[in-house]
Amino acid sequence: MSENPSHSANPRMERMIRVQAAIEKTRMATAKLWNPWETVVEKGVEINKIKAAAGGGQVPETIPPSRSFTDYGALKLRLLAKSVDIETPTAQNFANIALKLKDKYIEVGRTNYRTLDSANCTLFACCVLGMLADDPHLLGRGVKVELFNLVESTGASGHAYVVVGRADCDPQDVDSYGPDCFFIDVWYARQRRTEPGTRSVKAATPDGAAGFWDEPFINDLIKSEGLRKKGVTVSLVPKLLFTSDDLPTFGLSKY
Repeated sequence: MSENPSHSANPRMERMIRVQAAIEKTRMATAKLWNPWETVVEKGVEINKIKAAAGGGQVPETIPPSRSFTDYGALKLRLLAKSVDIETPTAQNFANIALKLKDKYIEVGRTNYRTLDSANCTLFACCVLGMLADDPHLLGRGVKVELFNLVESTGASGHAYVVVGRADCDPQDVDSYGPDCFFIDVWYARQRRTEPGTRSVKAATPDGAAGFWDEPFINDLIKSEGLRKKGVTVSLVPKLLFTSDDLPTFGLSKY
């Protein structure tokens, strides 16, 4: 980073600085994008220099914490179970299937984050979580870590990103995420040209955030204010939940 914001007695700032510095030491910081969005690309960024041919199939599907056995059809359940070597899905082993999928997801992130050449937002988010799992020092103890998906009612696009330290609140109420919360979105940062946009770490609130407060990111992407004004419904959906204490146990085939 080009500046070193003051972070005296500010645990969130200390975490943000550590995470940003860690990302910059990996290939995530220079990886190309399968799916840049014209609405996100900052003026002056040449899309052809950051874009790569689309890959796919690397990130395993997961079961969100809000979903239950009865939310899925029989075929989908069989496919999810088979992907983690469970032959017959039941209400009794559903939680174990979800746990194994989380483990498999973090394993992919751990494997790829150091050497990533190109990705979409889904793989970037997976790699970020893999990095956080690999280095517990980055967040310290007792911190909530979540994978989120931004979902549009039009079905035209969606977006995956990581949220750290969110308060216990309605996921749709971004203003209530609290002063300990920040986002990690490498995909977004790779499409920006100027700071703070080029930083993958984004504070959820401006207080004590120094160079990590990125208002266009919050308003234009996370809150999707432009889309909402056009009548598009945008939902922010928690997809995976960890703490910084249990995250390092995932991706090691312990489950």
